Amino acid sequence: MQKFYDWYWNQFADKANDPNFDSHKLHTYHEIARLRPAVLSPELIRLIRRDEKLQEEAKGIANLDFDPFLNTQDPEGKYLIDSATVVNGQCRVHIERGHLDAELKRSGSAWVFTNFHYSFYSDDGKTKEAPDADLVEILSQ
Repeated sequence: MQKFYDWYWNQFADKANDPNFDSHKLHTYHEIARLRPAVLSPELIRLIRRDEKLQEEAKGIANLDFDPFLNTQDPEGKYLIDSATVVNGQCRVHIERGHLDAELKRSGSAWVFTNFHYSFYSDDGKTKEAPDADLVEILSQ
């Protein structure tokens, strides 16, 4: 999982605020279904593609107005795994920076993302701004 975050965002983290940085180099969450489908469960691929189609039809935002892998609209700093637990073949990985947990399951010899769970806190990091949510629930609306 750390390799995914290093590829998806961390390689850009130190450069993203530089005015000369080409933001077109950044990955979007819709691209993951095409660029790295092996890291996503079939259900997440289906839901992300559905959201992309809804966005195109609406010519704007569909179900997501934030990056679901980073839990933010404005990422900064590096996203590092804080802790991981495996119970009954499912892995839950916590990333403190994004106030998010990634849920993974084995698929052959690899682990794939099956869902992301979010906590929405204010700038103080203690006050909740919105109820907890998860990606599958959001994209299923």
